[in-house]
Amino acid sequence: MTDQGTEVVEQNETDIVPADGGAVATTEHAELVPRAFDEEHLHPQPRQYVLIAIVLCILTAVEVGLYYLEGDVSDILIIVFLWVLAAVKFFLVAAWYMHMRMDAPFFRRTFVVGIALASVVYGAALLTFASSVL
Repeated sequence: MTDQGTEVVEQNETDIVPADGGAVATTEHAELVPRAFDEEHLHPQPRQYVLIAIVLCILTAVEVGLYYLEGDVSDILIIVFLWVLAAVKFFLVAAWYMHMRMDAPFFRRTFVVGIALASVVYGAALLTFASSVL
């Protein structure tokens, strides 16, 4: 029952239909409908997951190949390449398999800031002990 005493029946989240079958009135809170129904937030299809998995396998093969690389290539260059490949693989897994790509911007930013800060701390600790490792 509403304040005026007429009965209404809710059809879905945005439409309210009077019980007597009158015209459809939309709610004034249509912006509160969950964003899961937006076209831009649809989850990837299985084909996209398989393609990302193939790319990850190729990147892993490149990493293994870099490990066995011998010759005139410096160790620092190999380490930089391995870090870049690891970062690309991490991005792909987080964006696609952890659904960060389809998540709300607030959660994406929180995740990216946390990863950036963790990387800075890890890099500082690594550089502190780099002389004993290399």
